[in-house]
Amino acid sequence: MGRIGLGVEVRETSIRLSFTFEGRQYRRTLKANGQPISPTLANVGFAERLAAEIRTRIKFGTFSMREYFHEDDTGTGVLTVGQQLDTWLSTLRVEHSTRAGYSSAVRFWQSSTCDKFGKKLGDLPLRTMLTSHVLTALASRPDLSGKTRNNYLGVLQDALEAAVTDRVLEVNPAAKVPKAKHQKLPPDPFTREESEAILQKIGQLFPGHVFNMAEFWFWSGLRTGELLGLTWANVDLEHGIVHVRESLVRGQYKGSTKTNVARRVIMNSRSRAALERQSLLPRAKGPTVFLDPRTSKGWANETVFLKSYWIPVLKWLGIRYRRPYNCRHTYATQMLMAGMNPAFCAGQLGHSVEIFLGTYSRWLDGDRNALEMGRLEAAISG
Repeated sequence: MGRIGLGVEVRETSIRLSFTFEGRQYRRTLKANGQPISPTLANVGFAERLAAEIRTRIKFGTFSMREYFHEDDTGTGVLTVGQQLDTWLSTLRVEHSTRAGYSSAVRFWQSSTCDKFGKKLGDLPLRTMLTSHVLTALASRPDLSGKTRNNYLGVLQDALEAAVTDRVLEVNPAAKVPKAKHQKLPPDPFTREESEAILQKIGQLFPGHVFNMAEFWFWSGLRTGELLGLTWANVDLEHGIVHVRESLVRGQYKGSTKTNVARRVIMNSRSRAALERQSLLPRAKGPTVFLDPRTSKGWANETVFLKSYWIPVLKWLGIRYRRPYNCRHTYATQMLMAGMNPAFCAGQLGHSVEIFLGTYSRWLDGDRNALEMGRLEAAISG
């Protein structure tokens, strides 16, 4: 065993700090994820800086054991980035689907390479974390879309900001990492001819549950989770109203919509007819409106519908693939092309007017754009 610097003990396979706090002598082996860090030159240098910082803060009365050391079942070690992320995630009270997304981001950061030596960001002592570590981790995954990159970065920034609030960190090393520029893809609705061809083929091949759900989807504008989570208690066939109050996300019922605002959807003749037909079919024991015909139970998600019904029909018809979610876009554009009030359309889809207009501005003028260009073409040819 050797001793380098005040308060730093270098052992054969570990490094230990020694200091006196509130009249008590402490010795702490520096660890990462429960394992002692090896006594490399770089780690010894870090230990010396850490020991000096601890002495200074003890001197001025600003030292806290919680800020520097993490208690776990394997002993006391330095708090790592991975542990901070886990701690932050455990404190959140969020929906199941939101937590799943956050967990994915946490796993990404914990397993990403953050330096040229292949060190994992999750194993890095939190107080040694640099902005360059974050940038290196992001650079190691060039396949990430701009949206996913920004979502992951947001999680890291929030977790580290919590460490700043707890005075574990003085500054957030991820705060100034720029977000990726990415362009949100515009809506890609089906044409009226395409949607009618799809419904006709589904009606021929899969009448009953599948056809009723597909027609209602095309002519109601509900989000995927809202459609799959629709219950008979929220359907008023007599008055032609559907109350959208909840949704099904990742197989879990969420007691609210995506925007946390309930709405009343007024049914048209097509969506109403689909629900009337559905009401005559044998119902499951549960309250769900639309059922998987193979199980007579509600759909857990859209995967089976996609693979067994949607994709085969589009291939059969030779129609370019788009997700069933585009049924919602199709309904929005059909309303606008019919000249309906944008404010009413926005309310039916559960959008603010601003978001609705920004999303569907291309269809605001219906067929008038083509008519106006037709006049110009007539003048050119004349």
